[in-house]
Amino acid sequence: MNKKGQSLITFVLILPIIVLFVAFFIDSGVNIMNKVKMEGIIKSNMQIALDKNIYDEEKIKGAIYANDKDLLVDIDISNNMINIKASSKKKSLFGRIFDTEWLNIKTSYCANFHDKKIKKEC
Repeated sequence: MNKKGQSLITFVLILPIIVLFVAFFIDSGVNIMNKVKMEGIIKSNMQIALDKNIYDEEKIKGAIYANDKDLLVDIDISNNMINIKASSKKKSLFGRIFDTEWLNIKTSYCANFHDKKIKKEC
C-alpha cells in the first residue's frame, strides 16, 4: 500500500490550526503594543504637564491628540490633582476578519502637582 500522501493530508489538516494560533499570538501582541503605546503617551504628556505646571486641560488634550488622534481622553484638574482617563477602540485582526466587536482599551492615571508622582488607577 502506498503511504506517500498521508503526511500531505496531515499537513493540510493541521495547517489551518497552526495559522490560527499564529494569528492569535500576533493579534495579542498588537493589542498589548497598542495599550503600552497609549499608556506611554498619557504618562509622558502628564509628566510634561506636571513639570511645566500646565493647568489647562485643552493644552494637555491637544498634546495627547497630536500623538494619537484615536484616543478618547477625559482630563480632570482640581485641587492640585490631575486625573487622565483614556480609552481607545481598535479592531483586532480577528475583529476585522469576522467583523466582530471593537477592542476597548482603557487606562487611567493621576498625579499631584506638588509631589509630581504619577500613579496608575487612582
